[in-house]
Amino acid sequence: ALAAAVAATAQARGWVVALADMPWLPAGLVRAVALTITTPDAIAAPWRDGRRGHPVGFGAAWRDTLLRLDGDEGARALLKTQAVIRILTEDDGAFRDVDVAGDLEG
Repeated sequence: ALAAAVAATAQARGWVVALADMPWLPAGLVRAVALTITTPDAIAAPWRDGRRGHPVGFGAAWRDTLLRLDGDEGARALLKTQAVIRILTEDDGAFRDVDVAGDLEG
């Protein structure tokens, strides 16, 4: 799915990848990630307490790499091997997702 989205937007200067199961993701944080992608080789993501959150932004230089992604792992392996610009946040929305109906409570 990610590779298809990148292929459909080949002329983009970058991509912000957000997960559909994260309804508390604040728009301001999505914007902060997008604005941090100032160079083609940049990768940016929210960070707190040694943990990477979502969304993740990729500069245009990552196009070919993103096009080759396959399966459920998405860009996770790439994020483990590359330097990520850390956007420090205290917002739980960058780390909280919905896996079961009970996750929507509280």
